[in-house]
Amino acid sequence: MLHLFPQERHVGTVSRVEGSFIEVDLPGAGELPSMHFGQRVGQGEVGEFFIVEAGGRGIFGRLIEVARTGAAPETRDRDRRDGTHNNWGRVQLLSTVENSGQAKRGVAAYPRIGDRVFAASEEAVRAVISGIETHRSSHEIDMGTLTVGNGIKIGIPAEKLFGRHTAVVGATGSGKSWTLSHLAAGASDIGGRMILIDATGEFRSLSARTRHLVLGSTDGEPDAELVSVPHWHMRETDRNAFISPSSGSQLPKLRSAIRSLRLRHLLDSQSNATARTELSHHLQTEGLLTKANLDRRAYDQAQRHFAKAIESPYSQFSLRHLARQLLEECVWSTDQQRPNCFGRVDANSQGYASTLVSRIEDLVQTPEIMSVLEDHDGSSLLTEIKHWLDAQEGGILRISLRNLTFSHSLREIIVNVLGHALLSMARRGDFRGNPVVVALDEAHQFFNVTVGEETTSHLDGFDLIAKEGRKYGLTVCLATQRPGDLPTGVLSQVGMLIVHRLADGRDRHRVEQAAAELDLSAMKLLPGLVPGEAIFMGVDFPVPVSVQVRKPKFPPESDGPQYSTGWKRTDSTDHDAD
Repeated sequence: MLHLFPQERHVGTVSRVEGSFIEVDLPGAGELPSMHFGQRVGQGEVGEFFIVEAGGRGIFGRLIEVARTGAAPETRDRDRRDGTHNNWGRVQLLSTVENSGQAKRGVAAYPRIGDRVFAASEEAVRAVISGIETHRSSHEIDMGTLTVGNGIKIGIPAEKLFGRHTAVVGATGSGKSWTLSHLAAGASDIGGRMILIDATGEFRSLSARTRHLVLGSTDGEPDAELVSVPHWHMRETDRNAFISPSSGSQLPKLRSAIRSLRLRHLLDSQSNATARTELSHHLQTEGLLTKANLDRRAYDQAQRHFAKAIESPYSQFSLRHLARQLLEECVWSTDQQRPNCFGRVDANSQGYASTLVSRIEDLVQTPEIMSVLEDHDGSSLLTEIKHWLDAQEGGILRISLRNLTFSHSLREIIVNVLGHALLSMARRGDFRGNPVVVALDEAHQFFNVTVGEETTSHLDGFDLIAKEGRKYGLTVCLATQRPGDLPTGVLSQVGMLIVHRLADGRDRHRVEQAAAELDLSAMKLLPGLVPGEAIFMGVDFPVPVSVQVRKPKFPPESDGPQYSTGWKRTDSTDHDAD
């Protein structure tokens, strides 16, 4: 049972009501705060929380402005007859709180002139923010302390943090990475499962209950497991994003070449003597299937025999042989003298395919790319993720992109492959009983991405997770220093918005667009936020609050270069100018 209206916390009375704002006479606004049962009782400091007694209910609000009579233009014509009440404050009404400790967003009853106003107690603030009274929930993450409120600890239930997607935004050095690290460790501590996609490698300091995977190489990541993303784990659209075939003549030839290479791989890896014997003359070139003068009946019979595997989007084939196999596909459809056979090589078709062949050859000759796309030791990223998820244990799976090349949009495509794979698992119902949060650092790099030259591919894996993943138990926690670069609809899907200091006007505007009308007044606090301080607001969050985020157990390694120690002056003989 909360005591919302103790006389010792009475600070003033309502003097004006205007929609969701009221003005309050604050006679003690110029005095120092007092104490009540060891808790601070504010007298009128911007950002403090008040409770208005309105018809037996408590209306919870934030003090957003303090002044003396006549200080504000809209109040200059007001006649204050009581000269002792010459201090006043403007309060935004945020939510309703009952004596039972239950709180809900919105104003259930509007105050009247003369209603009493009280400084909110720590218990009342916690009840409003976390939805509980004074006890702590086992699935609550301790985020830090209120900036205004004498160190009131703020714990937020996991459902309110991650239930409708989360966004952590802030300029460089504002504490964004600090908060994301704290969220990851906090989720792990309460038995949650988080996959953290680390774009820069700064979260390699995470240790307890964290498994580290790295793509590209283990340079700078000695404790991480090296994994690959074999190209046959990609969807056709992801593969086409790499290769960029034209939709006219090149794309059909590319599909035909891939089917031929899949057939060649199956013939080499499985014992099917009949099919191999009939095609043996066309299998003499290593890894290829020669199409010129190939018997159609034997080819079609082999295609039918392996039809299921050949048409599977994830069947294995050799990417290194793809360029040469493309040239093999450039044959006449039939030989007029032998109608049951493919014809001779068509030089014109090969000319149309030449640019595509060049792009593929450039791709396979880039070691930084092929080291990721080829499965050398059987350690596949998607396989390791599946094993980790199947274990049904809480913890963090960190995937480092630190050593992944930016060439050929490899980073964006790999993250898109991962996003679609996770969404497919979610649609099957894999996460309904044990939800998964995917934390995506530098998120602006991976949303609404379009790649390709002659044809374009839209990489929409995480866009789709933001739109539909929540109902399947898959939510995203995105972190970015450039919210202005995110698609307009992404932030609108976010249920919890954690905003650190933002310097760019376009970034602030995008966040304001995503914020509810109730939260807009909190946006005025953004320019004054110090490093590590953030405003928490959201759909399921009754009131926006400014919180000094607790130092994470494993701070990210995100410090910039040290010029004072890194730059050292060397002694040398001074040379005077002539």
